[in-house]
Amino acid sequence: MPGARSLLLAGVVVTLAASIGAAWLHEMGPRLAAQTVNTRAEKPQPPALTADEERFATALWAVHREATRSAVAMSFAGISYQTENRDAREFARTIEPLVKFFRDAEIQVRAMSPPPSLSRTHGQYVEAMALYANTAAEMLKFTEDGDPQRLQLAHELDVKASEDMLRVGEVLWPGQYKPH
Repeated sequence: MPGARSLLLAGVVVTLAASIGAAWLHEMGPRLAAQTVNTRAEKPQPPALTADEERFATALWAVHREATRSAVAMSFAGISYQTENRDAREFARTIEPLVKFFRDAEIQVRAMSPPPSLSRTHGQYVEAMALYANTAAEMLKFTEDGDPQRLQLAHELDVKASEDMLRVGEVLWPGQYKPH
């Protein structure tokens, strides 16, 4: 039975290759793990925040916590409208309070006094709140005129706002869970 011999030979070769691979991984595993740990250890840690920076980060966190929740709610409202609901009035009712929240948040964050070292970070966050307010406003305008370009613009603004908010988070709250 030539077919059985070929099959047996192929099985032996595969078994031998698997054994060699397992032995290689066994030998190289600790070395690869050590290299990975060394690579992670070489990444510089950001400096600790000063007392003034920590106070600013804490004050901004009160806004950030709600802004994150509202940004996710706005994204889900848009997704729900596009995929399930298609009720413009219900969509508007969901978006209206978010327009107000983000406008108020922009005013509140703009009024904060960051330490000089965080002025750029502060500006990014103000910009993120303005972009989110514009995102929600564009969504609301869509519910009035039905122009799908408004939803496309809203999406682009939302992405930019999310990126700005994430950059600020990396400075003030490194390692924070990122919901987007």
